[in-house]
Amino acid sequence: MELIERLEARFEQLMARNRQLEEENRTLAEQNEAEADKKREVQERLEALLVKVQASLAER
Repeated sequence: MELIERLEARFEQLMARNRQLEEENRTLAEQNEAEADKKREVQERLEALLVKVQASLAER
C-alpha cells in the first residue's frame, strides 16, 4: 500500500505543478499580447511620423 500512496502523492504533486505551469503560461501569453500591442502602436506612430517627414521633404 505504501507504494500506491507514494504514487498518489507524486501524482498530486505533478498535477499541482501542471496547474502552476498553466497559470504561468496564461500570464506569459497576456504579457506577450501586451508587448505585441505596444509594438504595433510604436510601428503605427513611426509610420505616421515617416509620412509627415516625407510630406515635409516633398514641400521643399
